Amino acid sequence: MHEMDAAIAASRALIDAHRRGVIITVVRTEGSTYRRAGARAVIGEDGTVTGAISGGCLERDLAERLAQWLAAMTPQVITYDSTRSDDLAFGLGLGCRGVLDLLIEPFDDEHPPRIVTTFRWNGREPVEWTTPLPSGESMIEIIRPPRVIAIFGSGAGAEPVAQLARSAGWNVTMMKPREEFDAFDFDAAIVMTHNFARDAEILTRLFASPIPYIGLLGPRSRGDELLAGIGATRDARFHNPLGLDLGAETPEQIALAIVAELQSVFERRSARPLRDLNTPIHEARTTPACA
Repeated sequence: MHEMDAAIAASRALIDAHRRGVIITVVRTEGSTYRRAGARAVIGEDGTVTGAISGGCLERDLAERLAQWLAAMTPQVITYDSTRSDDLAFGLGLGCRGVLDLLIEPFDDEHPPRIVTTFRWNGREPVEWTTPLPSGESMIEIIRPPRVIAIFGSGAGAEPVAQLARSAGWNVTMMKPREEFDAFDFDAAIVMTHNFARDAEILTRLFASPIPYIGLLGPRSRGDELLAGIGATRDARFHNPLGLDLGAETPEQIALAIVAELQSVFERRSARPLRDLNTPIHEARTTPACA
């Protein structure tokens, strides 16, 4: 489930139960932080936490301060600064060394949050979402809809891929045999039917489409034979053998290798170990604010 959908669902569940909660939104970061601007979490007065803005330390501290915000029921921005020398002294000992500004938005059934009443997806197009801040400024986000993954195949190998892809926040469509499809509907297609003729039929349609990722399970030689049969050649979007080199053996390990490759392709990252990179973990992103 997309992080935005999860926040909306958690907020609605609290409201339907006539409980109160707060939506925490990261509105600015500086230095090394676990999440970037736009990350959200929902904390209910019943102790439930949905989403993540840190590795867990901030959520615990925020939960302890929940009562004061629910009593005021007014939005405010607070700052956590883990670059300070007294970081340990104020009780968190954060692993990151950065600054986060967090928007705190209390809500109940009489004061529903804006994301519940207003946010709507725009099909496959990104949504421009504006969050008003107490200062009078606004945080403007371009929120990309969930990735949509098509899996052609079934059985022991396909389901772990589907489960892991869903846990990454992507929408997964398990295609039935001979089911009609439009590749325009997908960000990626994984072909693992274990049937040569069926794979050839699917690949023919995928290669004729603009879909940016085509993954085929099996060895390179089988992939070459399939491509020769349909008159296609390897290009940058064709991934066969499928997945990263993780030494995977079991269906669950193979699923990890596949989903990890998908993530790296989607985000245009190298999939190299972070320790080998002499760059920040997160690419710099600017969140514009307007008066």
